[in-house]
Amino acid sequence: MENDYMIKGPIFTGRTYQEYIQMFNLSIEKLKGKSILDCAAGASSFTPIMHSLGFDVKAVDTFYDKSPRILYQMCAEHLKVLKKALEKKGSYIWKFYKDPDEMFRERLKACKIFMSDYKMGKGERYIMADVRELPFPDDSFHLVLCSHLLYIYDHRLDWKFHLESINEMLRVSKGEVRIYPLVKEDGRKSIYLKRTLEHLQGKVDAKLERVDYIFRPSADEMLRLVKSLSVL
Repeated sequence: MENDYMIKGPIFTGRTYQEYIQMFNLSIEKLKGKSILDCAAGASSFTPIMHSLGFDVKAVDTFYDKSPRILYQMCAEHLKVLKKALEKKGSYIWKFYKDPDEMFRERLKACKIFMSDYKMGKGERYIMADVRELPFPDDSFHLVLCSHLLYIYDHRLDWKFHLESINEMLRVSKGEVRIYPLVKEDGRKSIYLKRTLEHLQGKVDAKLERVDYIFRPSADEMLRLVKSLSVL
């Protein structure tokens, strides 16, 4: 976002539960009995809804030391800025959402769902942590997710950040890591994606997989890093 639509520093918003299902090609049936970690989760409704369904799920974010009131204010304000920016740009694909107004309404609902659960689960289900230094033992989760942090901000977050984040998510995963999106705002693949694949060659099964979700141009793939095929 540029000019009047620029947010300085980290953006704190949330995606909906259904966006997560489609962004990461998730099957609720296959996830039964599995433990899940959502990294840089923001105010998404995935963790609260999965928790309400009985799943073992945790979320980490560097903002989770703040009060529910402050986080809601941040989320609402950042969504307003995003909506204004989207109204000025014609490059986004209105398929999942029909227009910026619907996007704003649905993601604000997600934020409210998150806030209700955050009040009860702060410090237990919602843990303040940097993705480069996760406070969990090795092989703690069957599935680790990371949405809208890596690759999309490669102009702000350097290769060292990407490498440390991916290595750390792999450390705490005993099954696989899924990352979305892989492109920048204009639809170009991140300069770090190829380096990631080269770095992980021979270490894990790294592959690009098409997903049933698109919002930015060309953002219809996720990165799957599989440590064990038998886990999911």
